[in-house]
Formats: sequence, C-alpha cells, structure tokens
Amino acid sequence: MTIKATSVISILAIWVASVAAVAIEPDSWWVIIFALLATGAVGASAWRRLGLSRLIGVVGTWAGMALAAGSSGDAAWTSIFAFLTTGAVVYSTMRRDAWLLGVGIATAWLATGLAVLVHGSDASWMCVFAFLTAGAVANSHNDIVRGFAATGWWVIAGALILILGSGFAWLSVIAFVLTTTSIGFGSFSFPRGLEWDLFDRDDDSERVKIVR
Repeated sequence: MTIKATSVISILAIWVASVAAVAIEPDSWWVIIFALLATGAVGASAWRRLGLSRLIGVVGTWAGMALAAGSSGDAAWTSIFAFLTTGAVVYSTMRRDAWLLGVGIATAWLATGLAVLVHGSDASWMCVFAFLTAGAVANSHNDIVRGFAATGWWVIAGALILILGSGFAWLSVIAFVLTTTSIGFGSFSFPRGLEWDLFDRDDDSERVKIVR
C-alpha cells in the first residue's frame, strides 16, 4: 500500500491555507481544528488516487476559506464547511479526470472567499451554498455540462456580489439552484416506451375510415 501524491498535495494545501489564514488573522485560530479533521478525511484514503478533479476541488475550497478567514476572524466558521466540502469531494463519485467539476467547486469557494475579503464577514454564509454546490457537482456524471454550469453561474454571481455588495450575497443561492438544475440537463431523456403525445394532433391520413 502506497500513499498517493494527490493526497499529499491536498493535505499540504489544507495546511498552507489554514496556517496562512491564522498568521494573517490570529482570531481565526480555530480553523486549525477543522484543518486537522480535513487532514483525517483525506488521510484515511491516502492510498487511493484522488485524481486531478478532486485535487482542484480541495485546493480551491481551502484557498477560498483562507481568503475568508484571513480577512476576518468572524468568518473563521467557513472552515467548518471547508471540512465538510473536503469530505464530500474526497468520497464522491467524481471521476479522477473530470477536472472541470473540480474547477466548478473551486470557483464556488473562491467566489465566497473574495466576497468576504472585499465586503466582510456578512457574506460568509455563502460558504453554505458553496458546500451544497460541491456536493451536487462532485456526485454528478456529466462533467462537461455540470462543470460549466457551476463555473459559469458562480462566476456571474460572484462578480455581481463583488460589484453590488454583501447585500446581494443571496445571489449565491441562485447560483446553487441554477447549477443544480443544470445537472443532468444534457443527458435528460424520457423513459423508453413513453410516447410524448400531449400536444400531437391527429393526422387526417391516419384516421380510421368507417366503412359503410
């Protein structure tokens, strides 16, 4: 049994982000507690190759957390959801090469971190929906559609929040909903054997003629 490099890099990213946040904002010291828990979540499966997709997701998550907790001690609680996101990503069904899904997860967390950095801890609750987005995206099967959906909607929401202020942090909820409803959109199909005839009109040529 060997330890995979992706697991080591993920753990390293967790600690670099956490130590940096605490060094900048000492009031965020208890971020270390959830860094330890996240390390345990990754370390428990260190023998398993996480792949580029999970690595991007984990690195982006903790980078976003570091931006938030490093800017305000009141935003240190985002580390709780960074830990939960780490567990959701590491133990998800995401394929190792579905890197676009990892980008979508990282985008949601970086948008959250930047919003807190610019507008203060009032925007920190966005991390809840960044976590929910990560859980939905990491367990999807259409990496192109879902990855683009998460990245696109969170970039738009994040940009608007940065411009308009923390009072528009509710746009993160919209980003989560739109990302979730986009999941499976590209592979949607009706069950076999079901005829979609609600709006079809009978063709005169197919009518049964009554033979006198």
